Amino acid sequence: MSGMGRTVVIRHDSPLGQWTRALYFPDAPLASCVEMLWYVAGRTAFAKDRRLPEGKTHLLFNLGDAPTLFARDARIAPRKFPTSWIAGQQHSYLETGSEGSAVLVGAQFSSDGAYRLLHVPQHELADAVVEFEALRGDRIAALRERLLHAGTPERCFAMLEHWLLDALARGAHVHAAVSEACARIQRDPADFRLPAPSRELGVSREHLIRLFRTQVGMTPKAYANVLRFDRALRCARGGSRTWSDIAHACGYYDQSHLIRDFQRYAGRAPDSLLRDGRPDDSSVVIA
Repeated sequence: MSGMGRTVVIRHDSPLGQWTRALYFPDAPLASCVEMLWYVAGRTAFAKDRRLPEGKTHLLFNLGDAPTLFARDARIAPRKFPTSWIAGQQHSYLETGSEGSAVLVGAQFSSDGAYRLLHVPQHELADAVVEFEALRGDRIAALRERLLHAGTPERCFAMLEHWLLDALARGAHVHAAVSEACARIQRDPADFRLPAPSRELGVSREHLIRLFRTQVGMTPKAYANVLRFDRALRCARGGSRTWSDIAHACGYYDQSHLIRDFQRYAGRAPDSLLRDGRPDDSSVVIA
């Protein structure tokens, strides 16, 4: 069994498909790097969904039929991911699809968690989806083989948690200025101003930007903009506020500024994004 963290199981049955999702929220010390582990198994009734950026890096293991990643440029052929992969910080959406029986297990990292655990400069993974075995080789193939035979979400979580705790014991150091900048952006992405944490923590603005790109995967400004979009979308889904009110509350200059951000990060107008089917909070169905 997994550790002392909390597990939540959600069963979905709708015109979008039928699946079961289990979420595992680890305790310390892993919780400082990994926000949750997740497992999903079932079938979807849609051909393509759009994964929206939310300032996270994700590690995924495929245990069923291989999912598809579609390029935003239609001239580029789709890619299959039969084994394992890591999706770095994204400045826009990803489009994915599944056929047949989907079984996936994954980890959602905190803003700097992937750097701490994987020792990989995160800007090298930005806007990319990379075969994880290419980064970690046979050890990852062996881990996936164990996951394939685990049999239950709980056993998958235990195996993955053990592997991640071992990685954490050998983890990379995250600069205090990066941790503080991340915390300030998360508290209020619209109010973040770069010079303050760099002055207070004794690093130059340029050095903090370089550290942030290496340890988070994008610049502080880009990270703040992604989190502002995510906050605006959640505000819109949570009530009856007008778009003008949401734009003001989330730090946009005006409603037009908000609309441009929705097109940039989701490829959708705000109203249409709210009408799209949602497999989960971070994706929408588009076909």
